[in-house]
Amino acid sequence: MTPNGQQNESSDEKVSSLAEKGLENAGRRRFARTGLAASGIIATLTSRPVLGTVCKSPSGFVSGNLSRPGDNCVCAGRSPGYWKNHDNWPIPNRTTVKFRSVFTVPASSPYYTVTMLTLLNPQGFDKYNLGMHLVAAYLNYKAGWSPFLDTATLQAMWNELRSKGYFTPTAGVKWTPEQVVDYIKQTFAF
Repeated sequence: MTPNGQQNESSDEKVSSLAEKGLENAGRRRFARTGLAASGIIATLTSRPVLGTVCKSPSGFVSGNLSRPGDNCVCAGRSPGYWKNHDNWPIPNRTTVKFRSVFTVPASSPYYTVTMLTLLNPQGFDKYNLGMHLVAAYLNYKAGWSPFLDTATLQAMWNELRSKGYFTPTAGVKWTPEQVVDYIKQTFAF
């Protein structure tokens, strides 16, 4: 009972009442009252926008960009499959430009002689398809479709992975090559 003698509504009744009134987030409040929230387990639900993905720098991706919530752009990056099947590259010499023209590669590496176009197909030496995805991310940046992944960031990813075996998007966080590829894939809309 309330102080004025009326009966208290249960939590579910309040949520249902809010939902009936068309107020937002009623479903989330009901979810928050379930056993998952009560047991301390945090569940994260994500969805990809229909026409693109939410773009964040590697450090913003790790932190959730908490310093500027809602300040996201929409990435419209294309996959390696798109780039290998389309001639409209944002750089010249589509068939002859070498991976080493953008990424530092020792002469003894198989990456030294390979073209970007060839690398868009799986190569035995390109473990985790890292080079493949870096090429696609580079072309997406040059096309203006993934503005957060600029050339310097992609080069830093490559150089750190090559020299240390991991990439550090922010202090205290180390990404494996597989995690870098997963991150880059999040910038692909197609």
